[in-house]
Amino acid sequence: MTGYSNFIFDFDGTLVDSKQDIAGAQLWVLQQLGVNHHRLEDLFPYIGKSLQVTFSILLPTHLHYRIPEAMQMYSEYYPPRSLLTTRLFPGVFGTLERLHANGNKLAVASTKRFAGIQRVTEHFSLGGFFVQLQGSDNVPFKPDPYIINKIIDDQRWERTETVMVGDTDGDILAGRNAGLATCAVTYGSLREDNLRKFAPDHIIDRFEQVLRLQSGRSNPSIRDWHSRQ
Repeated sequence: MTGYSNFIFDFDGTLVDSKQDIAGAQLWVLQQLGVNHHRLEDLFPYIGKSLQVTFSILLPTHLHYRIPEAMQMYSEYYPPRSLLTTRLFPGVFGTLERLHANGNKLAVASTKRFAGIQRVTEHFSLGGFFVQLQGSDNVPFKPDPYIINKIIDDQRWERTETVMVGDTDGDILAGRNAGLATCAVTYGSLREDNLRKFAPDHIIDRFEQVLRLQSGRSNPSIRDWHSRQ
């Protein structure tokens, strides 16, 4: 494996464990609308999807007319509570530090809005590692490749030297739609067997294993999905 020089990371579920805060805010919205049968953990698999999609799934059909209201309620409720339990996944800070020190170029491509990404990166002192924090403000959501293509175009990166790293089907499909290699992480929103259906090029169980995807470094412990199909 020749490896990659440029890394594009999803945010929630890949770099930061924010599922309690995100799902908690979504659960609060549902309860305000009289929907009380969901448990917090039921909402975890939908993290990374747009609010429109999430509430269209979680709200019963007869309440779909209230989806815009639900989205607005979430957008007001979540930001001041976005760091109550959110933390970095193990190994993230040190791994990003090493990738950056080794001359790799790093960026974020997230369904989150830019202000939300910036808030969390500043809180955890991550901002200096990234050349671009790309949110989904008024642009198509993954799996549309728009935000990935924007990073590629803005930074003038070669696609063959770039890998998309994420924890959801949207991340893997967006990376593929942008013509990039993809790497799935198994510790985020989706289980390994669910990720496997989307055939990422690589899959890792711990964030530190990203280091072995660097250009010029081999990694026999990184599992190549194509060889397993």
